[in-house]
Amino acid sequence: MKIIYLIHQFFPEFQTGTERFALNNALMAQKFGNKVKVITYSFYENSFYEYETHGILYKEFFFRGIPVIAFKYRKNPPNINLVLHNNLLYGFAQTVMKIESPDLIHVGHSMRVHEFVWVAKEMGIPYAITLTDYFLLCPKVNLTPDKFSLCSGPKHGEACANLCKEFFHPYIVNRLSEAEDLLANASKIISPSRFLANIFKQEFNQLNLDIIHHGIQYKYIKQNDRLYCRDDQLIFGYAGSLIYHKGVQILLRAFIKIKDKNVKLRIYGYGKADFVKNIEKIVENDTRVTFYGKYSAEQLGDIFESIDVLVIPSICYENYPMVLQEALVSNIPVIGTRLGVFVKKIKDGFNGFTFLPGNSDDLQKKMEQIINAPSLLNKMKENIKTKIIVPTIEQEAYEYFEIYNKMMGFS
Repeated sequence: MKIIYLIHQFFPEFQTGTERFALNNALMAQKFGNKVKVITYSFYENSFYEYETHGILYKEFFFRGIPVIAFKYRKNPPNINLVLHNNLLYGFAQTVMKIESPDLIHVGHSMRVHEFVWVAKEMGIPYAITLTDYFLLCPKVNLTPDKFSLCSGPKHGEACANLCKEFFHPYIVNRLSEAEDLLANASKIISPSRFLANIFKQEFNQLNLDIIHHGIQYKYIKQNDRLYCRDDQLIFGYAGSLIYHKGVQILLRAFIKIKDKNVKLRIYGYGKADFVKNIEKIVENDTRVTFYGKYSAEQLGDIFESIDVLVIPSICYENYPMVLQEALVSNIPVIGTRLGVFVKKIKDGFNGFTFLPGNSDDLQKKMEQIINAPSLLNKMKENIKTKIIVPTIEQEAYEYFEIYNKMMGFS
């Protein structure tokens, strides 16, 4: 069968969790003998693109053997990351879909590529949607009314009217109606976590969702089997995007309060220059902290081999962060925010610790608890190795392949 994967952004330009999920599934589907193609939005300079049609610039290329169509408006509309409909994209989407003529579509993220889903609906092409965040519920994506608060969902637009007054209420109601239509017409809706599924069912209670956990590519994983004694040097680590809602600023504020000189912090990841510059100022005189910049999935084994504890200080609801699973597979205990999926995935003293969201003092206490008794990590590592199972990308892909077959009426 021919499968098109739709995603809001993709490699090599972007390489966070959602992009890796799409790449892993496209690679596995191709390995199973299917024809695959990724269609994605991109932000390259206009000179990068080779063709233009219907006012859309585009280029076709291969990434790790996967054919990709990357497209872009000649000038990005101001609402590009908000809307679920854009007539400017319709003609291009229709032309591409007629040429490609896929058997089915798998939507990894509908932001900026939504018009392809509506065209698929018109053409009678079945599509599956994997919910990788809250975009279809929230134009701010992460259910964050502002930098200092969270909401539990739009409540049919009433919560938005109270918390996000910058949005015209009828616009929110209409957007939710469009999201419900898009979801209701999907052949399958999949969530990587029960937490994320429950947030969506709270808003659209008729949805029938399957749970398929993201798989991990074990070939890049190395087991960290270090054991600890009192006074051992400890290295804490962060790996992910350097953006506000990921909370790295909370981690840095917690770390500079720690007086122990025999401890280090390594920051892996990248973000916008202004934000990175601001967070570097938090620890500019602390030589214990090192920023390593952008990293690839192939480097994860070396990263986790070089740290002792991973910290995930998100101040939004994480649904199923791959870096958490990759750390656990690498036998690394995790300190995570007491929010979202972390409440289920991290058990205090068993495989890590949780701390109060946005509270650098509480995070400092959890880090110092480990610093003062490094041997605590030994039992956690034993628990992780013997009692926690994380699926492989092969297992994840097999579950999706079963869904694809059912969508095509093969089983």
